[in-house]
Amino acid sequence: MQDKIQLNSDKNNIPMWRNITDKISYITPTMQPLSANVCVIEGKDYLWVYDVGKNSFVSDMLSKISQEKGKDIKIVLSHFHPDHIANLQYIKWSKLYQGKNTYKYTHIGEVVEEEIRIDKSEANLSIFPMPSSHAKGSLALMADETYCLLGDALYPAHKGDKTVYNAGMVKQQIDLLNKIPASYILLSHREPFVQKKQAVIAWLCEIYSKREKNQPWIDAGNGEFTTT
Repeated sequence: MQDKIQLNSDKNNIPMWRNITDKISYITPTMQPLSANVCVIEGKDYLWVYDVGKNSFVSDMLSKISQEKGKDIKIVLSHFHPDHIANLQYIKWSKLYQGKNTYKYTHIGEVVEEEIRIDKSEANLSIFPMPSSHAKGSLALMADETYCLLGDALYPAHKGDKTVYNAGMVKQQIDLLNKIPASYILLSHREPFVQKKQAVIAWLCEIYSKREKNQPWIDAGNGEFTTT
């Protein structure tokens, strides 16, 4: 795996399937329309889908795999931005999990405010809130204590004409990632999609090191951070 976190530029704008393991796969993101990574985790009885994207191909791709596997879909939404949730209305699902802020946009499904653990037969899943400068009420999904999906939770926010991180949030993220057992972090819109956890923590520590005394915000600037 590479350790440089950078924007994924899909020139074809046609999403494709990619495998991570024999039970975890994802639909690639696109730029036009902006559509996030859509991850599918196969459990014993269900397909667990993390984010549903915006690209119109995604709903048909999920419908097809649901029919092929003979398993209903359960959805976890990372946050409320359209590139992560716009296809929700076109997908047949049996259960939906989201944060309180995302519920304001969907008006349907279950709100998650504390960790939920799913039976081990369902890929040993854990759904939990993730602090984020980018989007209030973000959710993470961890599979088999190995892969942790974070959506856009680690990205900055926009305040006026600046791109910034909340210093307190970054510190919380570092502490939380150090505690979870997962070895890999999956970040939407980035290539490679799967990152080593320690590389991601080092990236966040580099951001946190740029904070100024008594300042709640860290200027993200325009450059890329390189993990080590």
